[in-house]
Amino acid sequence: MTPSNVAPPSASALRRAQALIARLRRESPDPTTLFARVADIVPSVVGTDGVCGLTLDPATLLHTGGFHHRGVPHTHLPRLLQIEYGEEDVNQFPALVRTGGTAAGLWHATRRRPQSSSRYRDVYRPAGMGDEMRVLLRTGRTVWGALVLHRGGDRAPFGDDEIAALTTLAPPVAQALRGAYLRHDALAAADGDLPSAPGLLTFHPDGQPDRVTPAGHQWLEQLALVPGGSAPLPQPVLHALSRARTAGDASLRMRSRTGLWVSVTATRMDAEGGVAVMIQPSSPEHVIGILMDAYGLTLREQQVAQLVTYGMSDTDISRRLGISPHTVRDHLKKVFDKTGTNSRGRLLQLLYFSHYQPDIDNGRTMGRHGWFRTAQVRGPAVENHHPGAPAGGPAPQ
Repeated sequence: MTPSNVAPPSASALRRAQALIARLRRESPDPTTLFARVADIVPSVVGTDGVCGLTLDPATLLHTGGFHHRGVPHTHLPRLLQIEYGEEDVNQFPALVRTGGTAAGLWHATRRRPQSSSRYRDVYRPAGMGDEMRVLLRTGRTVWGALVLHRGGDRAPFGDDEIAALTTLAPPVAQALRGAYLRHDALAAADGDLPSAPGLLTFHPDGQPDRVTPAGHQWLEQLALVPGGSAPLPQPVLHALSRARTAGDASLRMRSRTGLWVSVTATRMDAEGGVAVMIQPSSPEHVIGILMDAYGLTLREQQVAQLVTYGMSDTDISRRLGISPHTVRDHLKKVFDKTGTNSRGRLLQLLYFSHYQPDIDNGRTMGRHGWFRTAQVRGPAVENHHPGAPAGGPAPQ
């Protein structure tokens, strides 16, 4: 790597980038398009050879999709996943969240000793890559995604000024990503039939597929970024598989191509490392919780809004939460302000038209847990290999 320093980002370039991101936020493209546009903006501020935008499940910080431009070669991806979900290394996303940081460079984190990072030794250096910068995209305490910037092995590492510049750009990009979720939230099930049952996939200890149920093939098509894509498995499934092989289990929520929130659950089946993966629609608590997070509701506001969906009065809610009716009304006013509604009825309409009507239009009926029924897959493949819960999800508390 060349020892020469990179010129610090200019204030004018940073302002132009902020203006372009603000325009993107108003346009509210889907997350993949948003990341592709951001990948064109970032190099005008910070020199980089590759920019990847990742969507992350806010509950688990597992990667659920995104946009990749000159990122890690596919041949090096298995080792990267092994490190990411089975070993400790610098600047992993959970650690960045715990420390409260926004942007961090690999060179900086290792005090210019990148060889101490297994990610660098085993993935980046063999691939001819140099420094990496990771940038969390979060609003409040909720992480929606991340940017990962790469430089070639012959270029200087990211400097403090460049890390600071991305720290400045991160909040508006996070707001735009959150807006992308909100804007496209009602697109579920708009592009064809959904599988009628959960999908089951089993894998040998070496990661090779063993068995896939018919519904499993359908769900894999739903999770593919491009219909009929050449990748053998969607990357989020690979991430869950890698995590489960080392940790015992893993789960994440992600969008299907049609906009539906989907749960991917992976469980290690034996000591040798065989793994079972179940794919099915997310439960109502997961989906509505994601929606409320996206609108920036605090935990207490989410609790109040959830109880409103159960038809509880201000007095009922105050008794349930141990707060005064006046405080309940204050929280409810903030819920209305943040969601762009002005009444309980409008709030319920928002939830209904975003998450319930698409399933009703598709003819799905209600199950015994009060959520749209997902037919059980019958046969020994599921009974012998899937230790998960019933398809309907937990009943409301």
